[in-house]
Amino acid sequence: MKSFFKIIFRILTVFIFIIAVIISIAGGILFYKTSNADLILKQGYTPVKIYDKDNQLISTDNCYYSYTSIQDISEHIIHAFVAIEDRDFYKHHGFSTKRIFKALVNNITNNDMSQGASTITQQYVKNVYLTNEKTIQRKVNEIALAFELEKRYTKDQIMEAYLNSILFGGNIYGIKMACLYYFNKEPKDIGISEAGYLAGMIQAPNYYNAYKNPEEATSRKNIVLKCMLEEGYIDTAQYNREVKYNLQDLLAEKEIKASGNYLSSYIDYIYDSIDLTKDSIREIHTYLDSEIQKELYRIVNNDYNLFNDDELNCSIVVLDNETYGVKALIGNRSTNQRVINYAYDVKLQPGSTIKPILDYAPAFEYLSYSPATLITDEEYTYQNGVNINNYDHSYLGTITLRKALSDSRNVPAVKLFNQIGYERAFAFAGNIGIESDEIYEADAIGGAKTGYTLLSLANAYQAFANLGYYKKASGIQSTVYDSYTSYNNTLPRLAMKPTTAWLINNILHDVFKDSSYDLKNTYLMAKTGQTNYDSQTLEKYGIPYGSTKDSLLIAYTKDLTIGVWVGYNTISSTHYLDRYKKNIPRNIMRIILSKFAKDNQYYDEIEGITKCYITISNDKVYLAKDSGYYEYFIEGTEPHSYPSSYEEA
Repeated sequence: MKSFFKIIFRILTVFIFIIAVIISIAGGILFYKTSNADLILKQGYTPVKIYDKDNQLISTDNCYYSYTSIQDISEHIIHAFVAIEDRDFYKHHGFSTKRIFKALVNNITNNDMSQGASTITQQYVKNVYLTNEKTIQRKVNEIALAFELEKRYTKDQIMEAYLNSILFGGNIYGIKMACLYYFNKEPKDIGISEAGYLAGMIQAPNYYNAYKNPEEATSRKNIVLKCMLEEGYIDTAQYNREVKYNLQDLLAEKEIKASGNYLSSYIDYIYDSIDLTKDSIREIHTYLDSEIQKELYRIVNNDYNLFNDDELNCSIVVLDNETYGVKALIGNRSTNQRVINYAYDVKLQPGSTIKPILDYAPAFEYLSYSPATLITDEEYTYQNGVNINNYDHSYLGTITLRKALSDSRNVPAVKLFNQIGYERAFAFAGNIGIESDEIYEADAIGGAKTGYTLLSLANAYQAFANLGYYKKASGIQSTVYDSYTSYNNTLPRLAMKPTTAWLINNILHDVFKDSSYDLKNTYLMAKTGQTNYDSQTLEKYGIPYGSTKDSLLIAYTKDLTIGVWVGYNTISSTHYLDRYKKNIPRNIMRIILSKFAKDNQYYDEIEGITKCYITISNDKVYLAKDSGYYEYFIEGTEPHSYPSSYEEA
């Protein structure tokens, strides 16, 4: 009975909607009769106010936008948009009765009023004059305004305004900026597949961003091409040729000119973190620390003379361990352009920075191992028979896990990964934001197929800094919309045992302990990582054997976590990292943390951790009376006996 009344209610709703549409159109815009003079074609975005952590206004308009005439837009673009968005665009008068009835029937059938049946003209009206609220009144207003707009302007004028008002992801507005951003081409030079991508992506611009989700973007592009074929805009031969193109082969380095100031990279990140297509955003309050951001800008602009090659690239993230906020971010040394952002756009091979996450922390978590647990560093192969080498091409024999991790030995890492089991290792990693669809044995030492972003790696290490508590890092504290405010108030969750995090911290403190990179004012923990070119690349480009491709560093104190990447955008005979370049991340770490990390922050021993005076004899761990050293254990796993030599003595 309830279902029957629901159906009747929805039918009445549809009937009222149709009557309202007829009245509004017949009356010449029922709801906007007094504002017809304002019904002019204009650009389709409202500037957003962005504030830093101290509530200081840092930006009022950082969108990338440039108007372009329809005469300068490829017909492929127009055909693609008409095919996927509004096949009757050149026939209707602002709205499509056929599409409205079809959507209403689907809404009733599916018990869902979300289908909108909007024409291109209606979409333009909604983007420029109305809100995104899903109400009958807004829909009626939209149709009425679209009808009036079609009486005032030609189809080409409306199409031109529409293409110049669309959001293409992040803060990229309008067809010209989209063409430059994704393909480094003017709109008049865009081909069929490129047009198909641009038309398809606007349904969900951040999701169908080909830099981030190339497979999904390519699939969506091919749907548009199918529509273009059905409408006769391309023939079968063109369709068969174009569907074979993978978007990754078409994409260009992002080359949109930015303002060139120290904030550009961070604000780009903020815009890429939100969906501007859902609701009208008025203000964004961020975690930005302007002083740290300025320091990052000085670093990548080479004020410290760290970079001896202008083509050498760098990205840096700085996170607040208390709030899980992104305090500062630089994604590329090209700060005067909207380019690929290596802080959060690009998935990097993690190198040895993955070892605490996939190998050592899960061993403490699941196997109750300790820093004193012994493991043999020896000749070893993957299960497919391929040899595993350490960075120094030597083996140390029986060593502790403390030594194995602090010295970043590869063989012990792979052994631990196998002992833990792939599924458990990645279950642990997934709990702190490190996920992978495909798992390989080489993942244990950073040989990931797709890799992880620098931001996600730094975010994962925050869980160690916070003794097991994880929350996805964000640059946004709150977002103010037209009628409400959304707050980033998700609470951190316990992702591992506090004892696991504490032991990782204790070992990673050894990495730079007593070196020139150690901090004198507080407690530093760090892990480096490097990746190498494969043998085929070395041979093809004449790069010296053993050359380093990327150098990464994740470092943290109790209050701050930073991630640094240094590498090249392209491959050539000179694009590799020598000993000096590999160490640039260490120098960057020292500059940032020496200035901004709080003084005198240390970790006290916690419940569940015990400290013992031990010695190692005959490849076993014993208690010691003298000639030993102190080590930490998970309570209940510490040794309880002395070596036999003590008893004899």
